[in-house]
Amino acid sequence: MKKIGIVAALVAAALSLAACSAGASGTAQSGQAKEIWYSTKNSTEQVHVAMAQGVTDAATMLGYSGKVVVAEADAAKQNDQLNNLVQNIAPAAIVVNPYDSDSVSDVLGRARDAKIPVAVIDNKANNAQVDVSVLFDSRKSGEMAGEKAVEMLTEKYGQPRGVVVDLYGEVVSQVFKDRAEGFEAVIKKYPDIKLISVLGAPQADTATSALNNVIADQKAAGTTIDLVNTPTDTATLGVVESLKTNNLWQKAGTDGHVMIISHDGLGDILDLVKEGYVDQEVVIDVLGVGGIATEILNAYPLQGQPVPTSGTFTPEGKYLNKEVTFTQGESGPTVLLDPVVVDASTADNPLIWGNVSK
Repeated sequence: MKKIGIVAALVAAALSLAACSAGASGTAQSGQAKEIWYSTKNSTEQVHVAMAQGVTDAATMLGYSGKVVVAEADAAKQNDQLNNLVQNIAPAAIVVNPYDSDSVSDVLGRARDAKIPVAVIDNKANNAQVDVSVLFDSRKSGEMAGEKAVEMLTEKYGQPRGVVVDLYGEVVSQVFKDRAEGFEAVIKKYPDIKLISVLGAPQADTATSALNNVIADQKAAGTTIDLVNTPTDTATLGVVESLKTNNLWQKAGTDGHVMIISHDGLGDILDLVKEGYVDQEVVIDVLGVGGIATEILNAYPLQGQPVPTSGTFTPEGKYLNKEVTFTQGESGPTVLLDPVVVDASTADNPLIWGNVSK
């Protein structure tokens, strides 16, 4: 499905929910028990559009009707929409990406009382017990980026040394915090690598300004930078602008090339990986996070069985994660999805969400 088609479906779903809310009588209407609803943060960012596609595609594959409601980056609106789902729609199951990990707990408790299976994806739901949480292993993403950075610096200098800039993300984001901690924990093992850690994400303009300042400082000290790591592709777009402005925008293998490691899997960044400007992309399984959560709901609570807290699960759909492992988390059974690192030779993988959304 093309991006424009997905967005249209999201908008239609939101209108559908509004109509149901206006005429609801307090009980589920006939036939709606075969619906699986997904509550998404917004329909403007490609990553969230692709996440919604993962849920709806899995629901269709399993014989359900996949529906989407859009919170439009508003926690209160998301909670109102979820309350309407619980009280008036009573779907077979709900998948939710919480905009606010704290405030969503009350409505998720009401869904639990109503015996509606719930999966939380991407962001944790604090102080809530749900059937399953399917999350990205963000610290591992950072660690893998750090390992790639050490590998590339060693290839360049014959040993792990050089100047590395980590444009970490806003500290209110646990995902960004985990990625930065994982990356810097690896880099700090090597004393000959100079680590410059500075707030430079998630906004592109923040990244541009931050990197411009770092480059100016390094020039004044008579040196330059070797590698930049960002926790999200949006920031990497700002890095591109900074490197171009400072005449440091060169392909890998050419003099003056500044190595770049990025995170997520946005189509525009994947193109730069294929062209040789961005060296490594740590891809998260965006299609898999919602798809696998939907499949787990179908395999366990929708069959009257609890989701296990150990063992493995092999989804039917095609995702980057071919098999996942159950663990016990704060909100109940939890699955952490592994990231995948791609370079110019593997960035065209059709299972990467950025390639699909294009």
